[in-house]
Amino acid sequence: MPESPRYSPSLTRWQPVALAGIWLEDPLRTLIISRDSLTLRLARLFDAPVTVTVHAQGFERGRQDELSALGLPAGQRIWRREVTLEAEGEVLVAARSVMAINHCPPWMSRLGTQALGHQLFARAARAPRKSRVKRSPIEMTHAAPGFLSLPVVWGRRSLFALGTTHPTLLVQEYFVHEAFSNGRY
Repeated sequence: MPESPRYSPSLTRWQPVALAGIWLEDPLRTLIISRDSLTLRLARLFDAPVTVTVHAQGFERGRQDELSALGLPAGQRIWRREVTLEAEGEVLVAARSVMAINHCPPWMSRLGTQALGHQLFARAARAPRKSRVKRSPIEMTHAAPGFLSLPVVWGRRSLFALGTTHPTLLVQEYFVHEAFSNGRY
């Protein structure tokens, strides 16, 4: 795969999916606008199990666009997790999830190779009326993820409110597999 440009705040322009998604065709459009588990949708689309490879996890200074989305001041340290979702040895999606350090629930650091979406959506499925996981509207970008030097077709992000005791988590997912750009799917 060709390398993508390095992450640059000036290139990261997030816009509402309603504006950016008008040019997309299915199934990429459906994947981007879906509000359920991306991992499960990818498994069905590629007809293969999807695995998670963890590339980085821990604390670092947040990117300005991430801090703004989370309502945090410039220079704030955040907890972050960078993973790829893969099927049959090929990278499909690169994902970066971030949240304020002081709001990071203990289960986040114990996810290992489990998909974050499984944790988020499993809670809602077990007790839909009690679930406090709320998802913001989805935004899109055509900028590179800024890690792993992967090409990008489109990226999406949304905020997850995890209830009152664990505030907001920003989840960014970048569709990097060539199949998303050449119309194979």
